[in-house]
Amino acid sequence: MRNWREAIRERIDLVELVSEYVRLERAGKNFKALCPFHTEKTPSFYVSPALNRFHCFGCGASGDAIAFLMRIEGLSFREALQRLAQRAGIELRSEAIAAEPPNELERLRKLVFAAHFFYRQCLQRTPAAQQYLAQRGLTPETIEAFELGYAPDGWDYLLRFLQKHNFDPRDAEAAGLLKAREDGSGYYDRFRNRIIFPIHDAAGRVVAFGARTLGDEEPKYLNSPETPLFEKRTTLYGWHRARNAIVRQRAAIVVEGYLDLIMLHQYGFTHSVATLGTAFTEEHAARLKRLVERVYLVFDSDAAGVRAALRAGEVLLQAGIPAFVVSLPAGEDPDSLLRSQGAEAFQQALEAAVPVALFGIEQIVREVAGERSPAALEPALKAQIVQRGLEWAASLPSELDRMACLERLAPLTPAYLANRQAALQALQRELRRYARARRGQRQSELSASPAPATAAAPTPLAIPKALFLAESEALRATLYPDSAVVALQYLPEIEWQVPLHAQLAARLQALPQPPCHYPPAELLEQIQEEPLRALLTGLLLQESPPMTPQWAAGCIQRLQDYARRRKRLQLATQLTQHSRDENAPLTTEWLQEYWRIRVESLSLEGGASL
Repeated sequence: MRNWREAIRERIDLVELVSEYVRLERAGKNFKALCPFHTEKTPSFYVSPALNRFHCFGCGASGDAIAFLMRIEGLSFREALQRLAQRAGIELRSEAIAAEPPNELERLRKLVFAAHFFYRQCLQRTPAAQQYLAQRGLTPETIEAFELGYAPDGWDYLLRFLQKHNFDPRDAEAAGLLKAREDGSGYYDRFRNRIIFPIHDAAGRVVAFGARTLGDEEPKYLNSPETPLFEKRTTLYGWHRARNAIVRQRAAIVVEGYLDLIMLHQYGFTHSVATLGTAFTEEHAARLKRLVERVYLVFDSDAAGVRAALRAGEVLLQAGIPAFVVSLPAGEDPDSLLRSQGAEAFQQALEAAVPVALFGIEQIVREVAGERSPAALEPALKAQIVQRGLEWAASLPSELDRMACLERLAPLTPAYLANRQAALQALQRELRRYARARRGQRQSELSASPAPATAAAPTPLAIPKALFLAESEALRATLYPDSAVVALQYLPEIEWQVPLHAQLAARLQALPQPPCHYPPAELLEQIQEEPLRALLTGLLLQESPPMTPQWAAGCIQRLQDYARRRKRLQLATQLTQHSRDENAPLTTEWLQEYWRIRVESLSLEGGASL
């Protein structure tokens, strides 16, 4: 297996692979980008062509091409290996992959795939369902592209199909396909007499389903429950079909409904995705951030849709993504607008989109003023708009967005007619006051929230940051010839507090020659355990602070100081516990050791007074 993995790694250009998912920028001999695995504003994700590995200094994600594909597309090891083998032009025989019993995820994937096949077959045999889709304006090509299906009008059609093919109903329930009867007598189909919309993961595999009635019965829409395969907060409907277009456009359109999304694709807006009956989340924003320069939000124009657009806009702005709200004519949604007026009308709505910051202000004005002109409002109503507008502006992370809001609010203040600049300055002072109040409120909420049950008990990982960094730097010092002379001399004496640091130190000391004598890629090959390889990758990619013998000696000295301090505190604790028996030999031995360490520490600190 390892030979196959190494052959694939050698043939895959990791920079080329990663650049299909994130925008890489040259950083010396490496490349950097915003991490695709967590939300950040400053790039901490690096790809090394020399090591053929990636590493994020923010979240710790690290690995080779196989690990990257597994993480970003949610693939199993075998699936990633097969995908990359095909990409590299390597024929990977099935016997090359160790036979393993299928795990839970693989069983659920097979079940969902079988149900998907069943629903698609049922659509082909059900004229009423086909007619419904035709009436909704969907072409046969679109129906095929989105792999739509139909759940028959019965309680056990899918159940009997799965049983016929030897699937366990308990697994089908776990996959969200069946529901257990309340009396415990068996199972029944979750979806009945509904159009089925398969939901795919980033790799294009079906993981769940959405379902709509053929009429207006309630609930009109149903979704699969969350399962080991499917999380609503991380999944965007249509992502697998939209991602390439999003990369080309550097933009994404976000809508709420299945049919809205499908119709947008049918009319050429293929950079569109949809949320799945839940709020737009930070995970959604993180997925978009690595690919887009702006996002257009197209939600319903009712009160609930406006609130959803504002919430989604806040999430996007906090993630550093410019967001715009698209307003459609009253009573229209993307589906109806495209069918009645065509793609040109929707394109015009896109071009007239309003930044989220200003959309929020305009909603406040509309809610307070109604149909009246804001300039004609009574002073109390103008003051209400200004107050709510400042609260909204204080929530925005961008200074430019905040200033745009203030400029919209300024004409509603009494001072504006006399001195426009003075009015803006007064609003800026008020905005700073609101911002301080928001920060204070957040801090109060954090301090008032109960600490986790485990927080009171110290854990081995609860070590000072300076100690963690000193250990890391002592290890990094072994990678440079000048500093390695200092570090390797003291490495065996260090009392490591981070287990992973201790393990890597032991492996480096056991090498036939000092770590600094190996080329970086060859040094990595000496370490087989992936957690240690990830740690070593980070150390090899780290370029600051510059490593010198003086810096290495300082880190070693810091670790020795920490060790003496720990020993002194330990002895002080033991002496306190035995204070009632001062003449006991063991206590005397502890006391002598305590003062020896104390004197040694003070002499190193410059002979301070005892």
